[in-house]
Amino acid sequence: MNANGVFDMEFERLDIRPAGKVMDAYLNNPDFIHTYFDYPTDRAGYLSRLEELQNRSFDRAGLASVIRRFMGNAAGLSEKSEAHLQELEEGAQAVVGGQQAGLLTGPLYSVNKALSVIVEARRLREKLGTPVVPVFWIAGEDHDLLEINHVYSISDERPVKRQFPVPFGAKTMASETAFNPADMERFIRGVFRDYGETAYTESLIGTVLGCLEGNSTYTSFFAALMIRLFSDEGLLLLDAADPALRQFEKPYFENMVRRSADIAAGVAETEERFGRDGFDTPLGAEEQDAHLFYVDTGERFLLKREEGRFVNKQAGFSFSEDELAELALAHPERFSNNVVTRPVMQDLVIPVLAFVGGPGEIAYWSLLRPAFREMGIKMPVVVPRQSLTFISRLTENLLEETGLSAGDVLAGMAQEKQRSYIEQVSDRDASGRIDRMEEQLNAGYRELADSLESRGRHVRELVMKNIGFHERQFNYLREKIRESVLLEHETAIRRYDRLQAELLPEGGFQERKYSPFQYMNEYGPHFISELAAKMSGQPGDHHLVRL
Repeated sequence: MNANGVFDMEFERLDIRPAGKVMDAYLNNPDFIHTYFDYPTDRAGYLSRLEELQNRSFDRAGLASVIRRFMGNAAGLSEKSEAHLQELEEGAQAVVGGQQAGLLTGPLYSVNKALSVIVEARRLREKLGTPVVPVFWIAGEDHDLLEINHVYSISDERPVKRQFPVPFGAKTMASETAFNPADMERFIRGVFRDYGETAYTESLIGTVLGCLEGNSTYTSFFAALMIRLFSDEGLLLLDAADPALRQFEKPYFENMVRRSADIAAGVAETEERFGRDGFDTPLGAEEQDAHLFYVDTGERFLLKREEGRFVNKQAGFSFSEDELAELALAHPERFSNNVVTRPVMQDLVIPVLAFVGGPGEIAYWSLLRPAFREMGIKMPVVVPRQSLTFISRLTENLLEETGLSAGDVLAGMAQEKQRSYIEQVSDRDASGRIDRMEEQLNAGYRELADSLESRGRHVRELVMKNIGFHERQFNYLREKIRESVLLEHETAIRRYDRLQAELLPEGGFQERKYSPFQYMNEYGPHFISELAAKMSGQPGDHHLVRL
C-alpha cells in the first residue's frame, strides 16, 4: 500500500482477439481505414487532421463557456480543468469520447473510456508537441432509462443486479429525468451494503452523497461523480442535451435539416457497401431516415422523411423542411441527434483531433463519412479505447489454485476447466454400477415382455411403464450421488464460479458489469486517480491491472 492508502498497481498488456470482424479489419487492414475513414492512426494521419482543424473556425470561447457553466453547476472545476479550458480557448485540440449517464458512473467501461481519452490526450500532447485536452461527451439525450438504472455487485459467486425503480414506460431523456434524492440515497447505501464494509466505505458514501446534493437528474449526478473522480486529470465534460449547448448548435441543426436527404442517402449507400464487404449492418439505415429526433416534453421522437415532410406518425408530428429548419433556429432545445448525426455535431462544435470509441461505436462510425462530408468537414482520427481487467489478490490466489491464467479465464476456459474437474472427481465406480444395474433390469423386462407376448398376453405397454419408472429412480440416484460429490468438493468447484464472476461475469468482460466504486470501496478513494496517473499504452490495448 502506498502513502495515499492505495494498493500498488502493476500493468500488463494482454493480447486479446479483436471484438468482431470490424475491429479485426480496423486494426489489421489499412485498406479498411482508407475505404471507410478519412485518416489513418499514424503520425501522418494526426498531422493531416491537425492541419484540417487549423483551417476550420470554432467558437472556442463559446464552447469553453458552455463547458465551464455545465461543470460548475454540477460540481465545480479543478485547477487542471480550468487550465485545460484556457488551453482550449487559446487553440488546443481535443481528444473526445463519450457515454450515456449511469448510476455510480455505470459499469466500469464509462470510467475506462474516460481513462482512454485522458491517456490518448496525454500521448498526443507529447507525440505532436501541441496542446491536446481530454473531453468527455455525456449522451444525456439518451432515453433508455433501463440501460442506466442499475448497479451490479458480486454475491454468492455471481453478479447480482440492484435496480433503481423508474416509471414504467418512461422515455424521457436522462438529462431531464429527475429522481427523488432520498430514494437515491437509500439505493446508494444499499449498493454499498452489497459491497461490504471496509475502512473506506463511510468516506466514499459521503463523497457520493455530496455529489448527489443539488444533482437530481441522471446526467447531473453522473457528471458530478465523473468531475470528482477525474479532477486531478482535468477531464472536461459536457452534456449533449445541455440547453446552452443546444443554442450553440442551432445553425448546425438547421443545416442538418436542409441536408437530411443527402446525409441519409450517403449513409445508407455506405452501409449497403459495408454489408457487401462481409460486415454486419449495424444501423439498418434507410434513405427515408432523418437522423434527427424532435423533443416534446422531455421525450424524443425519431423523425422520418415522407413525401417531402419530416414526420413521426405515432406521435402525430409533421413538418415541412422550412418549418423544421426555422424551428431549429428558434428552438434548438427541441432537437436531438441520433447515432449518425451526434458524431457530426460533436465535430462541428469541438476541435476533435481524435475520437476514442469502443468496438460498437467504431462499427457505426465506419458508415459516417458521407454524413461528415455533407456538412463540409472530415472525420477525426478514430481510435479504439483501451480496456482494463482488475486482478485482485483473491483473484490471483484463485488463478494459482486452478492453474488458469487471466487470459485463459477471459477466453472462456474456466467453465471448461470446471467441467473437467467435476468429471475428474465424480464417482465413476458408482455411476458404472448404476448403468450396469439399469441395463440388466431393462434386459430382464424386455425378455419378460417377449415371453408374455409369445403367449398372447399383451402387456408390453405395462412393461414399458415399469421400465420408465425404474429409469426415473436410477436418474434420481445418479443425481443424489452427483450432489454428494459436488458437496464434498464444493469449495474447489466454487473457485471456478468465483473466477468467472470476477473476470468474466455472465460471459462478458468485467468492465461491462461492475461499478468503479466496488473497487474504490476495497482499494481506497484514490483508486481512479492512481489509475489515471499510471496508465499509458496504445489505443486498443487491454491491460491486466494487478492490485
